[in-house]
Amino acid sequence: MNKRRHIIIYFILTSIICLSLTCSKLSAQENILFTNYNNNKLFINPAFSGSTPYMEVSMGYHKQWTGIDGAPKSAIISAHAPLNNRPVGIGAMIYSNKIGILNETGFFANYAYKINMPKDRVFSLGFQAGMVNKEVRWSEVTTYDPNFTGDDPSIPNMNISSIAPNFGLGAYYTTPKFHLGFSAPRLLQNTYPHEKNLGKNLNFEFNDIYFYINSGMLLNINSKVQAAPSILLFSSLNSTTNYNIILNFSHINGISAGGSFRSEKYWSINTGYEFNSKLGISYSFENSLDKLKRGDHTSHEIFLNYKISLKKSSYTSPRFF
Repeated sequence: MNKRRHIIIYFILTSIICLSLTCSKLSAQENILFTNYNNNKLFINPAFSGSTPYMEVSMGYHKQWTGIDGAPKSAIISAHAPLNNRPVGIGAMIYSNKIGILNETGFFANYAYKINMPKDRVFSLGFQAGMVNKEVRWSEVTTYDPNFTGDDPSIPNMNISSIAPNFGLGAYYTTPKFHLGFSAPRLLQNTYPHEKNLGKNLNFEFNDIYFYINSGMLLNINSKVQAAPSILLFSSLNSTTNYNIILNFSHINGISAGGSFRSEKYWSINTGYEFNSKLGISYSFENSLDKLKRGDHTSHEIFLNYKISLKKSSYTSPRFF
């Protein structure tokens, strides 16, 4: 029976991944972006909920393209934990994203059902549901015409906002040294409101759903150093496939360092430090190789992670999972 279950799980994972890669056209990216996604897997896959033997609380902030007015700014707070003696993981997150006069705030609750397999392997299926609020702050529009009186029918004279539900699905397979996940964390399209479409900003467009594939592993370099290569692929049917490749190294004393390279020639340097078995901090500095098109505008990201031991947990001091 166990062997049959394993075959079914591997078939599901392989089929989902092949389907997503063949359906994707292999340019656009989702508005919300985090450089070091390994610090924030809950945002891209609800099945990650409860995948660690401890409760984890994460807080992150990403400021993109420093020096450009209206550049994206994103923040997130998330928490997840397993339920002891039950094959279930739960989680929750709240995030905000600001681009110019556009503001998005979301809250989601996550649930994951875990299937335990031999040799500490686990396959999880996850579901998330929540609300997304989108706002257009027309009051923040800056005009450069001294004769402009604000009497322009194309520019509303008030801020407009709307709130609507959303939900997502995911699958996650993990071993002590490897993980593989597939997800579609936001299945509905919450478009920004306009005076003429208030109340009509929620729709389902399969072609615009973003699918994520995340995989990585742990490699022992020696008794004190580990390498953690990982990759994230994400795409909708209407866009090319974007990617983010990360290679980080960690030392037994809690120091970590590495770098990443992602779509459109962006690179980053990642650093981190675990003060103890509970509290860790990481920082990412990002820039572009294509400065002729984008200029010399850097991006910065910082994450705080706090781990809380649970009753009957075997948690010691993991670095990545």
